Amino acid sequence: MDNLLALDTSTENCSCALLSAGQIYAVEQLAPQLHAELLLSMADEVLRQSGLSKGELQGLVLGVGPGSFTGVRIAAAAAQGLALGLNLPVCRVSSLEALAYQALEQSSDGVGIASIDARMNEVYLSVYRKQEDSLTQLLTERVLPPAEAVSLLDSLTELKDYAVLCGGSGIDLLYNAGLNKNFKKNSLFPTAQAIVKLGRNKFDSHLYVDAAEALPLYVRNEVAWKKIDQQVKTKP
Repeated sequence: MDNLLALDTSTENCSCALLSAGQIYAVEQLAPQLHAELLLSMADEVLRQSGLSKGELQGLVLGVGPGSFTGVRIAAAAAQGLALGLNLPVCRVSSLEALAYQALEQSSDGVGIASIDARMNEVYLSVYRKQEDSLTQLLTERVLPPAEAVSLLDSLTELKDYAVLCGGSGIDLLYNAGLNKNFKKNSLFPTAQAIVKLGRNKFDSHLYVDAAEALPLYVRNEVAWKKIDQQVKTKP
């Protein structure tokens, strides 16, 4: 799949990227209160950089969260509007998966701890193992206090067997709660560049949904919103 547009506003970083012919065009800005104003203009900018029109897009990649409740809704609304208007499929990528991917991008083998500050003395947390170019989730997305997160991480044998790298705004909270500070933090915010790369792989595996199903991932409120692994369906 080519000509993919990725959107992410799950954290303070507003980010948009376009993948076309193996090249990535990207724009991002730290602007926590301006995501709604910036996102679509960023999409127009990466389209301008690439020389593509909206009609040449083949799919959208949405950073679904977890993260800021308002932020993930902004990107989801934009993706749904574009997908409906252009009749495009949407692939969803967890912001925690993107952070782990970014942390491990220069490694061929290792474990990535991804954590985002969830406020209210909690963090979003997930863990991934990288082998070659493949990411395997070792710990599903969850939200919990930093001390509980560190205790849970201490129980994972993979953190003792492989090189560990970290990503996300929650990592400093985990350090303060006792996380091994030798686990280097390699990334702070998820980026649309990482999300579009992960989305391309998911599109190649036929993991995408229609516009109406391009929903945010709200780990804190599982009653109102489905978890990401319950939303994905395979299409022929």
